[in-house]
Amino acid sequence: MSTQRTACAGRKATVLACVYVGLIAAATAARGTAGLHSDQTQAVLFFLSFPGSLLVTTFLVLPLGALTDSSGAETVNPYGPMLHLVSGATLNVLIACTAVNAFRHARIARRNK
Repeated sequence: MSTQRTACAGRKATVLACVYVGLIAAATAARGTAGLHSDQTQAVLFFLSFPGSLLVTTFLVLPLGALTDSSGAETVNPYGPMLHLVSGATLNVLIACTAVNAFRHARIARRNK
């Protein structure tokens, strides 16, 4: 009976994760389509995808920018933050999934002692 409950909870978590990433992607695409640059919604979106977007920027975007020698003085792309936000939201989901799995394994190991 607990296997069925766990499978149902896993399915709900997957749907919730997909909705979270999808909403971040849709909001970012809507901002890009409207041609908005640096407004309050961008700050809210970066807050909602915070730890992941910071990690993506630090370990992916900045090193790639340094390797390709891009100065950032090019024209502003309204879809520019989409990489940071959607990748950050996806990374947040992976971090949460890893934390939950680590907690489960630690709880099982503690019970088996």
